[in-house]
Amino acid sequence: MKYFIITGTSRGIGESIAEQLISPEHYLLCISRERNMKLISKSNNIEYIEFDLNQIDQIESLMDRIFNSIDLSNAVGIYLINNASMIAPVAFIDTATVKDITGNINVNLLAPILLTSLLIKHTNNHLIEKRILNISSASVKNHHPGMSLYSAAKAGLDVFSQCVALEQNHSQAPVGIVSIWPGMIDTNLQREARNQDKATFPSAELFGMVKDAGMLSSPEETAQQIIEFLFKKDFEHGAVVDIYDYSKVQQHFDAPNETF
Repeated sequence: MKYFIITGTSRGIGESIAEQLISPEHYLLCISRERNMKLISKSNNIEYIEFDLNQIDQIESLMDRIFNSIDLSNAVGIYLINNASMIAPVAFIDTATVKDITGNINVNLLAPILLTSLLIKHTNNHLIEKRILNISSASVKNHHPGMSLYSAAKAGLDVFSQCVALEQNHSQAPVGIVSIWPGMIDTNLQREARNQDKATFPSAELFGMVKDAGMLSSPEETAQQIIEFLFKKDFEHGAVVDIYDYSKVQQHFDAPNETF
């Protein structure tokens, strides 16, 4: 059996990844704040866990529960997809509350770090295929006023992935780890960005233009690319991989000085 731990499966990319991974040989452990009943109805090999990743002090207990559901003696592979993410607060940093700031960093950076650490601890002595995909963002290099927290958290996730890869090179039972930039996708995060007040988020209009031009990828298409990458024979351990061509967006709008 192959086991998949996937965060953020209530909608968007996470939901599409889970749907495409459904198989008699796969057991899915899905995590989100709200249960996805449509997803649950599609397979008996899904354990759904309602959990808010902002509760970082409870993540260790969460992973204990997850590994109680995993038969390591019969596992062919274990895969963690850190997909859950939040863009809020979309605001200049001096207007963001302490609660909003910590919530963003908890979900986008601290939760993936903890889940990664705990997966490695739980599987240290098991010589099976183990892979972690951290879903990052090209916001690491494409910067917008009002998105400093999101960009900083994703940059931290990329560096974390690279450093953990170096550590795993010294392991007798290594875990492969990669950070992926999935591109511009028609999800709630994109919708939230383009619907912001332009006075507080000047780039809202750019996000709207990309949507109107039909240049957003679908969650289903992106999920397929991510899954293909997850199972690659030549898994690019330690890499930060961009699977979207942003140059086509800039060329379309003839805006070399704009970043998306």
